[in-house]
Amino acid sequence: MSTPALKSSPDDPDPIALEPGACALCGATTGATLAAGYDFEYDTTRHEFTFWRCECGGAFLNPRPAPAALDRIYPSDYYSYDFAKKLGPFVMRFKGLTERSKVRAYDRYLAAGGRVLDIGCGDGHLLDLLRKGRPGDRLQLEGVEFSARAAAAAEQAGFHVYRGPIENVALPPESFDLIIMNQLIEHVREPRAVLERVRDALRPGGHLFLETPNIDSFDARLFRRRYWGGYHIPRHFHLFDTASLPRLVESAGLQPVHHQPLVCPQFWIISLRNWLCDIGPRDLAVRLFSPFNPLLLAPATLLEIVHQKIAWTSNQQLVARRV
Repeated sequence: MSTPALKSSPDDPDPIALEPGACALCGATTGATLAAGYDFEYDTTRHEFTFWRCECGGAFLNPRPAPAALDRIYPSDYYSYDFAKKLGPFVMRFKGLTERSKVRAYDRYLAAGGRVLDIGCGDGHLLDLLRKGRPGDRLQLEGVEFSARAAAAAEQAGFHVYRGPIENVALPPESFDLIIMNQLIEHVREPRAVLERVRDALRPGGHLFLETPNIDSFDARLFRRRYWGGYHIPRHFHLFDTASLPRLVESAGLQPVHHQPLVCPQFWIISLRNWLCDIGPRDLAVRLFSPFNPLLLAPATLLEIVHQKIAWTSNQQLVARRV
């Protein structure tokens, strides 16, 4: 129940810059130990990070990487920077089926000619799906992206991009009909402050689509102490369950209107890979358990579809409205 010191692990040969972390809901800096691990996925640091579970339900990394470490923990080969290239044409075709259904879910909240902002747009993959899903509709499609490389790719695809982290970007007030934050809120330092900025950028009656991991899913419990893919150590600073996420959104002045589980097969694959990275040769684990491998994605997707019908999965989607 104590806060860890701001120093790298003794066995870390290349120390990383750290800062204190705190619960996004109540600001607490202590709690019960939830999990501990290092950067299994990209091996950017061998520092052992700890996730803490607050009494209010939130989970947070403490200590966490400082701003000076961002370029290090988001390496040039980070998956969202060139999403389509990493997945390959076969997997992209398969993934496109699920993502097109996601795009159709946006339609009911988006009138013709509406203005859309994708925060953490990467190379513009989702914006492109929106454009293709509404042919003839002159949607105003914009993004926010802090990676210069990814932002340049999105701009080359024809989208206006606000460059920089969302905390530093000046968004036009009361301008957007729909704002999308997929797998983003868990990465920011101050989730409530970011949601308040989103609220101010939405037009009255506009909607936010928020996706983030769910720490109380079956696979999260199975790999709880160290290996769960949803931890994404050390890039996820905050995590939520199905009760704490709506409370956070409401605290920022937004009204939840819909909340549902989403299929997320990648977390199963990454969890197994993290385990193998920890107990055996990392290179072999990375080769065998790529989250983009169609031979692994197919059974993991089937497992998640069944999971979704009986319980909350490891990924959750919340729709909220600016009242």
